[in-house]
Amino acid sequence: MAAWGPAAAAPLLRGSRGLPLWHCAQRMFASQTEGELKVTQVLKEKFPRATAIQVTDISGGCGAMYEIKIESEEFKEKRTVQQHQMVNQALKEEIKGMHGLRIFTSVPKC
Repeated sequence: MAAWGPAAAAPLLRGSRGLPLWHCAQRMFASQTEGELKVTQVLKEKFPRATAIQVTDISGGCGAMYEIKIESEEFKEKRTVQQHQMVNQALKEEIKGMHGLRIFTSVPKC
């Protein structure tokens, strides 16, 4: 039977990106993570006619997975898959460092 000690527990004390779990816990106290701000900024630049952009780090603040909700006229008359491809293309560089991405797109009602 292997001994259980701090050395054995060390891998369990790290998040999916190798960051200490306390880093992920800090998410509760921050309004937006650096990753959320970066992704939001890129989307604002790529979709200047967007009426709403919401980026949420759903990995607990570790930056491994994001949920994106974006409403823009640029999506008008495009199928959902095309809208999502547009978002993926806009975030091409940022996606390289992510584990996953949830995308919700829509066209303004008015």
